[in-house]
Amino acid sequence: MLILYRFMENQLPPVLQEYITHRPQKELQADHAWKLYSSLQEMIRFADYKVYLLYMIAGVVLSLVFSEFKDLLALGLAFKILIALLVASSGFLILYSMKTMMPRASTKHIMKSQKLIYFLDIASQEDHEFVQHFLELPTSSITEDVLVQIAILSDILKQKFYYLNKAMLSFYGILFIVLLIQIFKLF
Repeated sequence: MLILYRFMENQLPPVLQEYITHRPQKELQADHAWKLYSSLQEMIRFADYKVYLLYMIAGVVLSLVFSEFKDLLALGLAFKILIALLVASSGFLILYSMKTMMPRASTKHIMKSQKLIYFLDIASQEDHEFVQHFLELPTSSITEDVLVQIAILSDILKQKFYYLNKAMLSFYGILFIVLLIQIFKLF
């Protein structure tokens, strides 16, 4: 591998050799910032898809149980308690799923944004103002704005995964209660 690199190094014009070996630090930082920003956006999508999946599976399971609702209530007090627990767990699933889906702006960030990345900041400007502002700023200012957005996205992700874990626990509670109902129906 080293031989191939040395061979290629000798084949490139000196200007390209200098660029490849000494890529500007600020440019590398900008690349890393954009990659991190994209990664965080993908993690947000992952959390949202996971909540959609929980909704779908819980909906099917609850439909099956609630189709037998009157029959289960007639079986006695234990089933009434299990149905009440099932309704409570379903409520928690809905609550925590909604909290997972709703983005929350963080208030702890003190750095001022350049209004270049966040869509509402961009939409609040006239087109020509945004374009002019974007083109006038040096790369380091754009990178700073991306980093501010990364910090905000990280806070949002922390909250999303906190509530997603709570929603999953509620979902597991639903499955456990449904399992208990099925076991008690056997006796």
